[in-house]
Formats: sequence, structure tokens, C-alpha cells
Amino acid sequence: MKEKWLESLTLPSPEEEHVVTPESSYVVGVDPDLSGALALLKINHVLGSSEAQVFDTPHLPVLVGKRVRKRLDAKSIVELIRSLDIPSGSTAYIEQSIPFPKDGKQGWYSGGFGFGFWIGTLVTSGFSVVPVPSTVWKRHFQLAGGNCTKDDSRRVASELFPLLSSQLQRKKDHGRAEALLIAAYGETLKHAKLLYTPQEFVSSEVL
Repeated sequence: MKEKWLESLTLPSPEEEHVVTPESSYVVGVDPDLSGALALLKINHVLGSSEAQVFDTPHLPVLVGKRVRKRLDAKSIVELIRSLDIPSGSTAYIEQSIPFPKDGKQGWYSGGFGFGFWIGTLVTSGFSVVPVPSTVWKRHFQLAGGNCTKDDSRRVASELFPLLSSQLQRKKDHGRAEALLIAAYGETLKHAKLLYTPQEFVSSEVL
């Protein structure tokens, strides 16, 4: 059942459809939280170089009961994805977090809604989507464990993407950092030719 669900998120790669030349490819990383971001890596396989961009997740203030809360700005997110002009069939890696009881009802709702919204939007926009448990990509960058903080995510992302370090200086920039790290982790999977068997690297602990 898990494999069928993962297959439903996969579209033909751009190489199969000859949409782009084999010299370059695109990888997207998404931190689906309200304070998250979308990161884009453009890989030049001939020069062995890459370009990175990161965009904050658009959101809106919404009155919920007597409180104003942030909610995803669906229209702006769709417009952002379209503006990037990424070839159909490119892969987007999205963080799949494990909710904790202390997060409360709003936290559970917000996390689940954001995860589902991003998957639906990305698939309908022509992406193959690969959910990646937060523990998996964090372990890859040695960011797992109670001693690691979001500041460590910003530090590692700044080291990997020095040209973007000025966009990662504030504490609230952790969403940008994590989106970049998710994209970078996805690129390592793609390079290892695991792209076509996502069930092998998507942990069963959250599915």
C-alpha cells in the first residue's frame, strides 16, 4: 500500500520526456511549515556546478475564532511555483514531520494541512514528490538529536550555500535553511540513483 501511494506521487522524469537537455536538472526542497520555505537547486552536470534559490512560504493572516492565525496563501504559492518555470517531471522533496502531543490541536492541524497542501499543489504542478522524514535528512547532516537546534540548521546551510548565507542570518530564517538542506539531501539521493525506488529511502516510521 505504501509503494502504491508513493508511485501515485511520481511523474515521468524530464529526461524521459526530453523536456530538458541532460546537461542540467532541477531539485526542489520544501519545508511545509507556515514558517517554512521552498528551495530550488539547478544542477549543471557538465560544469559540475549548481545554483540555489530559496523563497519564504507565502502566508496570510486569518481570523480563527477570536484569534488571528497564519494560514498558507494558496494562490501565491501556486504563482510562485509557476514563476520558477521548472520542467515537468522534476523532483520535489518535502519534509514529513512527526507531530508531538505538545503541539496541540492547532499544531497538528497546521502541520497536516501544510503537508497535504504542498503535496497536492506540487503533483498538480507537474512534480514528482518524495516525502522525506525529518529525522532522515537531519541525520544525514548530523543535525539529529536533542543537542541540535535550528541555529545549527542555519549554520550547516550557510556552509553548503555560502552565497545565500546573508539570507540565513536571522533566527526566523531556519525555514529557509531547512528547505535548502532538504533539497541538498534530495540531490544526494538522486545522484545515488535512488530516485526511481523512493520506497527504499522513505522511512516506514512515518507512513
